Amino acid sequence: MEMKLIINGMEKEFNCEKVSDLLNILNIKKDTVAIELNKNIVHRENFDKVELNNKDKLEIVKVVGGG
Repeated sequence: MEMKLIINGMEKEFNCEKVSDLLNILNIKKDTVAIELNKNIVHRENFDKVELNNKDKLEIVKVVGGG
């Protein structure tokens, strides 16, 4: 289903149902990100369960290692 999502402040259209679908579309590995959905943290173990809705607001932060 095509829907508008607001990701890191930018509105884009995607054809996805769940957080894991969106990460696949964006080519992001789920073990390298932290996600906030409508001001609630989504835990990695729930990426396959949490459904997205039109106009949802997500903040996606990529974890970068280094030292």
